[in-house]
Amino acid sequence: MHNFEKAPIFVYVINVDWYFELHWLQRALATLNSGAEVHLVMGMTDTRLTDSFSQYGLVCHQWNIDRKSLNPFFNLKGLVDLYQLLKSISPDVVHAITIKPNIYVGLICHLLKIPYLLSITGTGIIFSGKALSTRLIRPAIRLLYKASKKKDIKRRIIFENNEDRAYFINTGLCDSHEAVTILGAGVNPDIYEPAAERETDTPIILFAARLLWDKGLGDLIEAAKRLRSQGLKFSIQVAGIIDNSTVNAIDQRVLEAWSREGAIKWLGTEKNMPRLLAQANIVVLPTFYGEGVPRILIEAASCERAIVASDIPGCREIVKHGINGLLVPARDIEALAEALAQLIQNPEIRKMMGKQGREIVERDFSEQQVISETLSLYKELLP
Repeated sequence: MHNFEKAPIFVYVINVDWYFELHWLQRALATLNSGAEVHLVMGMTDTRLTDSFSQYGLVCHQWNIDRKSLNPFFNLKGLVDLYQLLKSISPDVVHAITIKPNIYVGLICHLLKIPYLLSITGTGIIFSGKALSTRLIRPAIRLLYKASKKKDIKRRIIFENNEDRAYFINTGLCDSHEAVTILGAGVNPDIYEPAAERETDTPIILFAARLLWDKGLGDLIEAAKRLRSQGLKFSIQVAGIIDNSTVNAIDQRVLEAWSREGAIKWLGTEKNMPRLLAQANIVVLPTFYGEGVPRILIEAASCERAIVASDIPGCREIVKHGINGLLVPARDIEALAEALAQLIQNPEIRKMMGKQGREIVERDFSEQQVISETLSLYKELLP
């Protein structure tokens, strides 16, 4: 573990508390345990989470930010509030996570002369979305990223996959010397342990993700209809957070209707993912969202589950086609159905893929490896 020579002040700026808990809490605690003072600036939606963060010794600050609007210009009050917060805290390093915090922190830290990091956790709906609204705002987002490229402030841009890193460099959004790849959030392999599949004639297919249309659940429903018409037996379990603060959220009433029809079994939000993965036979993520590295796929591989995922950046980092899962073209329902059928009917292939997935996680995706690489970057930016 890296230890700081004196107690620096770090600030994490992130849009919402539950996302921080899921993906960033362990890195913040490692920073705290290395001798730093750690502040969290975020939208706080759950007092239980805020209380738990405070009990760890993290200093929490409420930051009101409109996550549903795609236009960063619409939240000027949020920009001013963040400027005043950061000026009052006077941190040594700021770490921003997700697109609006990234843009605001990039602008503010140049004014305040503070070293900073931006985490690109996938290109998201802004760069992957096809809607007119996202296409219209995209040039402005590129312009704002470029506006924060100043030579007089130390910074690092962290990507979760190499394809996103190449895209940002090639389009002039950042320079190669400041761009670093750290593969996702990582998982603790001792918590996400291998679990032998339960023998069954009706395999369980697990879809666990934020409930956004772009994550591909609608395509999975259509693929499942084709497979059931062919007489294949299986069940689909769906778990995840319904994030109504985003423009492409799936309404809970849609999920409940699918559940009543028997298309899926809707589980709601599930905290005990190792238990849920132990019950599943296959994990699927037919996403067409701008992913970083989907955490559920790392968790699945660590628990020795075969995976079906879209052949897009982020998914390709953790799923190696024919090795620990199958990759299919995004939005190709026929290919998705064929890949699922192959794994439904071949438990021995699933078992082989599961074991190879575990090896991939232990080699490249352990939580401790991610923490170590992150703390090394922090030390580079300290005065």
